[in-house]
Amino acid sequence: MALRLKMWFARMCQYLLYFFVPLRKNRIMFYAHNRKGYVCNPKYLLSHILQREPGRYELFWVSCFPDSCEPMDGVTVVARRSFAYFFVFIRTKYFITNDMVDENLVKKKGQVFISTWHGGGAYKKVGIETSGENAEISKYFGRWYRRLDHFVSSCRVCTELYSEAFGLDKNKFWEIGTPRNDLLFKNQPPVRQKVLNHYHLPVETKLLLFAPSFKQEESAEWTAAADEWAEVIRGLDQMETDGTAWAVLYRTHYFRTAPEMPENSRMLNGNDHYDMQELLCAADILITDFSSSIWDFSLMGKPVFLLGRELREYEQNDRGFFITPDKWPYMRVDEVTEIPSLLSNIDMDELRDAYEEHFDYMGSFETGNACQQFMDLLRNS
Repeated sequence: MALRLKMWFARMCQYLLYFFVPLRKNRIMFYAHNRKGYVCNPKYLLSHILQREPGRYELFWVSCFPDSCEPMDGVTVVARRSFAYFFVFIRTKYFITNDMVDENLVKKKGQVFISTWHGGGAYKKVGIETSGENAEISKYFGRWYRRLDHFVSSCRVCTELYSEAFGLDKNKFWEIGTPRNDLLFKNQPPVRQKVLNHYHLPVETKLLLFAPSFKQEESAEWTAAADEWAEVIRGLDQMETDGTAWAVLYRTHYFRTAPEMPENSRMLNGNDHYDMQELLCAADILITDFSSSIWDFSLMGKPVFLLGRELREYEQNDRGFFITPDKWPYMRVDEVTEIPSLLSNIDMDELRDAYEEHFDYMGSFETGNACQQFMDLLRNS
C-alpha cells in the first residue's frame, strides 16, 4: 500500500510539473531491467559515450540495486522509483532501457523512449502473445512498450516479428545490431583474463558456461545434476593432452536465485560476475536450453550445445518459439555427459559455415558497430 501511494504521488507531481519544467536535451537515463551492476546493452552504450564523447551528456544509471554499481566518473546512479529517480526523469530527454519503460513515468512532449531489448535473434515468443501470463503484464503492456519511440533490432526477422509482438511500426526499429555485441567483435583476450582473474583461475583454464534461460516454472534444483557435471569436467580434462583443466561457470537467469556451488570443485557461480557478455567472451563452449545468448555466442564461431529435452518442454508447455529450433544451427544433447565426446568430433569450419547460413537466414545486422550507429541515430531523434 505504501508503494502504491508513493507511485501515485510521483505521477501526480510529474503531471503538475509537466508544462513548467523544461527538458535538458543532453540528459540520458539508462536502465537495465532488474539487473545488478552496469550490464547489457545500456552498459555498452554508456561506456561508448564515456569513451568517445566525454562530458557531452548528463548520464544517469538507474538501478534496483544501486549498491552494486561502483562509482564511475561522469555517471550518477539513482535508485529505481526513488524520489531522485522521478526528479531526474522530469528533465530527461532520452530514456534508454533493455526491456520495458516504467509505467509510473509520465512521458511528455520531446522525451524519447528507446528499448535496446535484451536478446539477439528472434527465438522465444515475447510481447502481446505473453501478455496473458499474469494480470500485471496485461494491465501495463501498453504503457510498457507502446510508448516506445525506437526499438533496436538485431536482425531482419526481429524487426518483422517484434513489430507485431509489441504493436510498433516497423519505422521505429533501428536495424543496427545489438550494442552489447560490439564487444564480441573486438580483441577478447583482455576480457577473458579479466574473468579468469575474477574467479582466481590460472590463465590456461578453459571455461564451459552453463546458462539456462527463464521459464514460468522453476527448473530442477542444482544438486540433482552435480554428479553429471563432475563427469563432464573429467571428460573435458581428458581431451586436453597438455594437462589443461576445465571449469564450469553456472549462471542462472536473473529472475532466479543463484545456486550454491558444491565445495572443493571446479563448479563456479557465474552470477558472481555481473556482465554476461564478458562471460561469453571468456567461455570456450556454451551450454543452454533456449537462451538468446546462443545468438551472441555464435557470433564468435564457438560451439553451442542445447538441452533437447528442455527445448521440447518449453515449446510444448511454456511460451514457445517464433523461430522454431529445427531452424537453429546449434547442437543438441539430451544428457550433458554427451558433451565431451561431441566436442572432440566437431568440425569447426563446418560449424562456422552453419552459423553464417543462419545469420543470412535471419538477416543479421550485427557488424560490431552498433553503439556508434545508435549514437548517430540518437542525435537525429
